[in-house]
Amino acid sequence: MPLEFSWQLPLCAAGAAPDWTAQPGHWIQLAQAVEYAGVDGLWIPGGSQCADSLGVAAALCAHTRHLQLTVSVPPQVMLPAALASTVQSLQSISSNRVRLHLPDSQQSTARHTFDDWLNRDQRSESIGEYLDILGRLLRSGDGGFTYSGRYFQLENAGYARRDLPAPAIVLNDSQSPALIASQAQVCLLRAAPPAQLRQAIERQRAASPEPSTPLAFACTFGLILADTEALAWEAAARQLPALPAAPTSEADSVLRLQRGGHPLRHFEIHPNLLQTAPGQPAYLIGTPQQLATRLQELHGLGIEHIVIQGQPSVSDVLRFGEQVLPLLAAQGLRKENA
Repeated sequence: MPLEFSWQLPLCAAGAAPDWTAQPGHWIQLAQAVEYAGVDGLWIPGGSQCADSLGVAAALCAHTRHLQLTVSVPPQVMLPAALASTVQSLQSISSNRVRLHLPDSQQSTARHTFDDWLNRDQRSESIGEYLDILGRLLRSGDGGFTYSGRYFQLENAGYARRDLPAPAIVLNDSQSPALIASQAQVCLLRAAPPAQLRQAIERQRAASPEPSTPLAFACTFGLILADTEALAWEAAARQLPALPAAPTSEADSVLRLQRGGHPLRHFEIHPNLLQTAPGQPAYLIGTPQQLATRLQELHGLGIEHIVIQGQPSVSDVLRFGEQVLPLLAAQGLRKENA
């Protein structure tokens, strides 16, 4: 399978409330740059500190033609029937370019913002019912159905369904392996060293040894690119938030490389891969050739979709398209040469 990329839009606030009125022009410009650069899609995050991901996706449909739009919607934000109707509308106006990411609300406090006070076991049962209903509503078919569960009850649901392809469902790897195997087409892995990513993929594949449709794996990384390795690490020091002087070994189980040079390299967990602590964002840092090599290595583990996050600018997008994507295409890892 080719290696696919989505560029994450900066929709979520970090600290102070954002000025939403000043952002739409930037989102449109960035989306058009992503499409022009040959990147496959946009990742549109959602949550209590973000602009409405569904509304942003609808707006960007008018300004893009080919980009895949992965829309993140916390399940507690919308009832499954309402979400299915909205996603079908997005599929229609985008010409079937939508993927749907349902993040694990257990991993954030956003669930309390949206009046979700279920415990872990209840939430696991609830999301199972939610995905069952959502899947049935997104699949085309005649007539409706009645659903009676512990958390959701529907009567004569689905009569307004349209004959449209159901979008792929993306679930976080923090959900149960059985739920991912039965309901998802893509599993989003937490950033980790390559050895741990390989183990996570093997565990998930063991949960569904003979799936009808093979499960794809995605992972999120920041990306900092420069003409030389030294310049890349200096750029990382300017762009990344303030970091401690050195990793704390007591709480850090990650095996780190003993690298000289820039102080940030104390946090290097794999060549050209920085992570300050387990569970924190990971960053690919280096020259175009170094990043292409690391991306090829990640693809070899079984990761087919990379989500690029950080502080994106149009110049970053275009540089990635001009300097990194051709190297991957030369290795046969892009759709053009697959």
